[in-house]
Amino acid sequence: MKKLLFTLALTFLSIGFGKTQEQFRAEYNYICYFNTDNETWSDWVHSEHTLVFNYNENNDIAHFTAKGEMFTYRNIGGKDEGYTNGNHYQTLDLIDEDGNYIQIQLFDDTAIGMKLIFGDDMLQFSKV
Repeated sequence: MKKLLFTLALTFLSIGFGKTQEQFRAEYNYICYFNTDNETWSDWVHSEHTLVFNYNENNDIAHFTAKGEMFTYRNIGGKDEGYTNGNHYQTLDLIDEDGNYIQIQLFDDTAIGMKLIFGDDMLQFSKV
């Protein structure tokens, strides 16, 4: 009986932890940045960016730029969600390729888009 319960417990745990989320992508065509010196946002600049969420079995994120660059953000968990000014968003804690902690704030509304937050620095991507 103990052997059966142990096997069932392992099966249950492997199903829960082994699941990867469904892959999806978000495409943006404008970007702006937050200027920490004067605490204002820059003007929007046309710039094509594609992010592929749940890129691999760790649910990492791949970021492709119009210049043909690819950046990978390592998923370290910390998923959360909330509302700001009535707009729903999700956040995810990540580490960039240099080992820096970053956070993504992904809004349901693609016009608001997504923010990459690096400490006090922020980039915002939008699709309009």
